Amino acid sequence: MLEPLPSRQIRGLARTFYRRGWMEGTAGNLSIRQGDTLYITASGRPKGTLSREDILTIPLNGAPPVSSGGRSPSAETSIHQAIYRLAPDTAAVLHIHTIESALVSERLGPDLPLPPLEVLKGLGIPDPCVPTSIPIFENDLTVSDIAKKITSRLSGPPSPVPVLLIRHHGTTAWGKSLEEAVRHLELAEYCFRFILGRERLP
Repeated sequence: MLEPLPSRQIRGLARTFYRRGWMEGTAGNLSIRQGDTLYITASGRPKGTLSREDILTIPLNGAPPVSSGGRSPSAETSIHQAIYRLAPDTAAVLHIHTIESALVSERLGPDLPLPPLEVLKGLGIPDPCVPTSIPIFENDLTVSDIAKKITSRLSGPPSPVPVLLIRHHGTTAWGKSLEEAVRHLELAEYCFRFILGRERLP
């Protein structure tokens, strides 16, 4: 049976991110939406060597089932579902763990102010000099509670930046296409590296 395109895309992207050090071990999770179905990485699987069986299909809404092979969808499925509901034109949600995102998320307060870099245009900010920030959410062992906080906080006007941070955890980015979601993730991580590098300057 031919492997669905979203499954192939997720496995390829997971390998790429693993090689970058963004999804080491079993860290992180990726999903792509097709209609009312999500293709999402299974929980606890090594991201550098995902198999076809490690990409599960689940309903956009409702409790995710356990696959027939005994694999369960990512523990953070509820966060993906929340973002798809908040931004209905979202086609992909990507979550990675990097040292940079963990460090910048240590900032006090509910937001991370972004520097006025030209790359913000790639995040949908037409004027980089306009103050822009990324929301930070507290980590919680009960992931569904994080999803509820994301829904509550982002349910108003659309977030100016399609990225959020979970403190001491990682970055989540989304987009209207897989390519756009990847771009948002890469540019957010670029901003994080800039912030940390600027702090090392004398």
